[in-house]
Amino acid sequence: MSIRYRIQTSKEKVIFCGLLPYEATLIKNITSQSQKVGDIGIRAGILKNDSFTVYGFSSDPDFLKSSQKFKTQLNVILNTTGSIEEIIDNTKKSINKSTSRLIHNLTTLNAHNIQEIYSLIPQDGVSRNMKKQISFAENIVKNEPKETAVALLRVAKNNASMKVEFSVFKKLFDSNPELQIRKHNVHKVLMNMFYLFFPDFTDKDVRVIVGDESRHIAHFDYESIHVALYHLIENSSKYIKPNSTLNIEIGDNGIYTQISMDMVSTEIKESEVEQIFLEGVSGELPTKIGKAGEGIGMYMAKKIIELNSGFITVTPYPKTLEETLGFKFQRNVFTINLPKFK
Repeated sequence: MSIRYRIQTSKEKVIFCGLLPYEATLIKNITSQSQKVGDIGIRAGILKNDSFTVYGFSSDPDFLKSSQKFKTQLNVILNTTGSIEEIIDNTKKSINKSTSRLIHNLTTLNAHNIQEIYSLIPQDGVSRNMKKQISFAENIVKNEPKETAVALLRVAKNNASMKVEFSVFKKLFDSNPELQIRKHNVHKVLMNMFYLFFPDFTDKDVRVIVGDESRHIAHFDYESIHVALYHLIENSSKYIKPNSTLNIEIGDNGIYTQISMDMVSTEIKESEVEQIFLEGVSGELPTKIGKAGEGIGMYMAKKIIELNSGFITVTPYPKTLEETLGFKFQRNVFTINLPKFK
């Protein structure tokens, strides 16, 4: 048995309305807890308390037959309006938080792209040479080929990050995300992602070694795993020790294809191993030195990998702890496990 209802506060602010359009036009005619309205067999009613007013409508045969059953159900709804309002508010806050984060991140990435272009081709130079824009830009590209290449790679990375933001929003906030699980060459997928971060690792004099294990395959949704890898590689580029090596090995254990990211990076305490995968949580050292983000990347990566029936682990090696210029680093190994079989 079901009732379609509308809830509003004592100040007539509507906090929920599940009425049909026709029923909404009949509200002004509802004067009792239970009455029949319209000409298509509908029972309706109104109940109030100090905080809320509930209008209910139903075409359920049982409610049409029994006024008492209808009033009882409407009373249950009224008594739970406080909980319903709280659920709605929390849902709105969650959605608004996610939407605000998406808008903020996209705005920031767009600003980075504009900055990259104007650092290479000054805006005032283009403005002063409206009729010679192409030749003006062409000369800069010819005279600064390396800077041009770096700028283009950063723009490509930022554009990929925009795609990541949209994909995360779509995949993680959809109750039934659409995943296209297919067979992929893991080495190829990794290389497609790493080229985006070439400037970031180069700036820190980090050598990236990807094992030539091109025979390994795994079954996953490319778009979502692309997002997970982006966050993991970005995390590595941010926290890896300068003048060190990032070793990537690809293997399998019979059931899962495994991607191992072995590096010397900022200290991860054993008590933080599980926490770093929680939303909004950053490690103690990154927080202290001001390199912590919003604690979203690792959380997203873990959730996406799990969506693809895989899992991720991190193994810190406390005995390798070292200190450089006041910063603590140690060997940390992140292992991504993706199903070999569909």
